[in-house]
Amino acid sequence: MPHPAMPPLESLRAYRRNLAWLGDDYYRTSTDDALPDEGYTGSFNLCALHFLTETCFGDGRYPALDADMSLPQVIESLDEAEVRYWKAAVMKEARDDSIRSFARELNNSSNYYFPKGLGFDPDDPPHHSTFSRHWDYSPEEEAVIEEMGIRARYGALWVGAEFPEQLREQGWGTDEILSSEPSLDEKMVAMRHLVEEAIGVMSPHLSFGRETDSPAFKLTSSSFVSLFAHLALEKSYLKTGVRTLNWLDLPAPVPSPSTVRQYISELTVDQVDEMLTASTAALLLQEHETENYHVDPIDAGLESPIHLAYDTTKIEWYGDSTTAWTSNVLPRHNTASAWVFGVLSIVSENTSYVLGALPLKEQSEIGAYLSRFLRKVRGAYNIDIGRVYLDSELYTQEALHALRESDADFLIKAKDTGAVSDLLDDATAGEPESRERLSFGDLSLNRRPSGFAWPIPEEETGSEGRDRDHEPFLTDIDIDAADLDRLGRKFRDRWGVETSIREIKNRYQARCNSSDATTRAFYFMMATVLYNVSQYVDNRLAQRLYVDNVEWSGEELLHVAREIDPDAVPDWGDEYDPSDADDWIKLT
Repeated sequence: MPHPAMPPLESLRAYRRNLAWLGDDYYRTSTDDALPDEGYTGSFNLCALHFLTETCFGDGRYPALDADMSLPQVIESLDEAEVRYWKAAVMKEARDDSIRSFARELNNSSNYYFPKGLGFDPDDPPHHSTFSRHWDYSPEEEAVIEEMGIRARYGALWVGAEFPEQLREQGWGTDEILSSEPSLDEKMVAMRHLVEEAIGVMSPHLSFGRETDSPAFKLTSSSFVSLFAHLALEKSYLKTGVRTLNWLDLPAPVPSPSTVRQYISELTVDQVDEMLTASTAALLLQEHETENYHVDPIDAGLESPIHLAYDTTKIEWYGDSTTAWTSNVLPRHNTASAWVFGVLSIVSENTSYVLGALPLKEQSEIGAYLSRFLRKVRGAYNIDIGRVYLDSELYTQEALHALRESDADFLIKAKDTGAVSDLLDDATAGEPESRERLSFGDLSLNRRPSGFAWPIPEEETGSEGRDRDHEPFLTDIDIDAADLDRLGRKFRDRWGVETSIREIKNRYQARCNSSDATTRAFYFMMATVLYNVSQYVDNRLAQRLYVDNVEWSGEELLHVAREIDPDAVPDWGDEYDPSDADDWIKLT
């Protein structure tokens, strides 16, 4: 953290919780050699006074104040005899004392180093009437004194000082601040830092293959993130969104519509897939590697094995139903067709990153895409796969082959037909029923999967309206050794992929009317990037604010992402090293 004298007061207020945490950590780990040099190191008076002395009478560098009058003007106007009285006026403001109570504080025999540090005789400090005669300042000078008093509080907070009772009653002090509810400003600042971290990690993989060190490189990855966050937030198409984003005059340069189209036109669908894979893999490294980082520990992270779910979703298409890569569906809301995307997501209890999202060229490719995604999970993501959950749409031999090829345990929701119907017919109410080598397609006997029927709990929503009171599944798991009831319940984790898809489509996706498959893939990829950033934020925000829980919304995240400053995004290259954050985290 930089010196608390430097940022505007508004920024300091937003960082108050961070300063309190740093102060608490500093105080617990400090030694007898800690500042200040004389007296009790946790004394508010001495810590605030040390801050004031270093800030105003140190090396000649003065911070810019919010007040109309500059600090050098004030300091240079003081003669040597008045300096100590001016410092005392600031300390009275820092303590929120009356003149009489401040004079009593100086007379307190336990505060020997306090009057001495101000420049007074500890055995004979000034009377309150003496202070009244010397404290005759103009309104502009009073504003400077008031501001420096508040900044001195932040300086004391920074080093974990023990605040006086009257300030603790106002919510000052490490314990008081860390036990309070985070303010909106504190939350948004913490979210901004986390978004900057995530984008810093992902940026090298979202640069369209351009050399970021080239002098001609002007549009950073964060510029595109800012634009697509704006499009999602405003539910805008590209042309309108670029125009309204330019009106906001935010830090990131705004790519023109023609530039966006040109950049996308130079890509293929496969390259869009690689952008998502590489950027998400870089982000997932943080879940693996920051577990012991003392500033931002991760409680759970990605604990192996990782359970996954695969599903498809349709993006309604209002154009020509014969457009390539679209799939005819029943018309709805005046649509004649749809873009169908395959989506693979982590469905852990703690996180739900999306690992793959691509448009299907043909519906028949649904199984091939599953195989492709699972290969990436083993390769690019280096994830130890636990179970893979598939809905009945993937009740196909191709999906089964893809799962077996990846050597993953799986549960596929079966369809009520053929041998599965017989299994359901034989099931006893309230009890699971199982079969080994269940007939499936044209598979030979020794290649057939096992199946079991799981009794649907009565308390489950919609259980009363079902035709069957059991739900059937295919699996290669040893059904004799497995807890079938637990497996059936764990399949409900598959709903996590539906939640991820819903968030991507309804919150993070920009409007698109293009008939080009690569453009469609790119738009969905950017929505997925924003969604994955939201997972990064969700995993860390409460800990970053030093609370157990904190509520936040996707809309708030999009506001933060839209206003991202490319110059504030840390350059960590391909991999984020948590120790680098010590040199990056700033108050401004």
